[in-house]
Amino acid sequence: DLPFWLKIRFRPQTVLVAVSIVCSRRSAGMFSFGMSPFFTPSAVATAAAGGMLLGCAVVFKTGVLSGVLGISTYTKRLFVNPSLGRYAFVGGMIASGAMTSALYGGAEHMTFSAELLTRLGVGAFFVGVGASMQKGCTSGHGLTGLARLSLRSWVAVPLFMLAGILTATLSKSASAFPPNPVVEAGLAGWHAAVIACASIATLLAILAGLSSCRQWEEQTTAVLSVLGELVIGLSFGSGLVISGMSRPSKVAAFLDIGSGAWDLSLAFVMGGALLVTFPYFQSLERLKAQEKPLLASTFDIPAKGGAVDHQLLMGAVLFGMGWGTCGMCPGPIWVNVGSAPSLQVLVALVGLLLGIGAWEVAQRHFDSTLATTTAGATQDAETASPKVDYDSMGQGLVSAAE
Repeated sequence: DLPFWLKIRFRPQTVLVAVSIVCSRRSAGMFSFGMSPFFTPSAVATAAAGGMLLGCAVVFKTGVLSGVLGISTYTKRLFVNPSLGRYAFVGGMIASGAMTSALYGGAEHMTFSAELLTRLGVGAFFVGVGASMQKGCTSGHGLTGLARLSLRSWVAVPLFMLAGILTATLSKSASAFPPNPVVEAGLAGWHAAVIACASIATLLAILAGLSSCRQWEEQTTAVLSVLGELVIGLSFGSGLVISGMSRPSKVAAFLDIGSGAWDLSLAFVMGGALLVTFPYFQSLERLKAQEKPLLASTFDIPAKGGAVDHQLLMGAVLFGMGWGTCGMCPGPIWVNVGSAPSLQVLVALVGLLLGIGAWEVAQRHFDSTLATTTAGATQDAETASPKVDYDSMGQGLVSAAE
């Protein structure tokens, strides 16, 4: 039996209630429309450039190393199924936060308060639980699932975006994470962003060419795989910093549409990434443009035929609520460990890990309970129904007929 919170039905009335709450907030003077002064053509170009770099990292992961780049999965497997490659990836994410923030800008130091710590811890916990339930986050469902035209992802992404917008708007996330004019003014600009993204994309291309130039020995392939994971982590983390996704204030300004300073630039991050990932995955799956990854024998890509069930829907809602509350999903949390190490980031990281661990424990409990219940029901059925030897019965009928 599933717990009650997995049996909740999603009805249109729920959306109407949420919309009415938002409208009542607006009518009470708590909701105002307006665009952020930091929503500029330069910010749009920077967001798109960072998004394209994120897309390059996703394509490199699948085309060279096999598999799908999902930050929540990487985080869980650091403890459930650790490997040197996964540690190299997360290490690259942390290092990219430190290096890119120092060279380009964007390191955001949050204020210290009990309210903010609570918001970060609780929000990150919901992000961890939600990402585990829906089996993906903004990277897995957003950058890969949408590009593959996966129905689960096309349901999950709009749902967690809606949940994030409602949560951020009603909880006034933009007020909890106000934009820092000094940080915004200190960014190097979109020209530097394009140069940085092009340089890192070139590094990915060189490593891909090195991987395909000849048949490597098994030991060399293992080294290249670990090096590839490190470069992917550096590239993905740099894309998050350059695009602005690593800054909670930028995310809050994007999700809180009632703050009076709406910043729409982060929408172009997803657009820039899909410009890279969509053509690749469509050519890979429809045209069979690539037979196998450069450093693996087969593609390790999940099937797209998964069911759109209550676990996916509830996970997307919880993920969106957490994202709208704390302004960070798994990737930006790891990047901020390197770019802005502080107690606030540590609280968010601990909350994320606790959320992922809580769902892992709960899932194992559900599985064991279901297995025990099924075994008991089978045993009861066998006890209640006498066994019949149909072969002997058939032979007896044949003999009687003769």
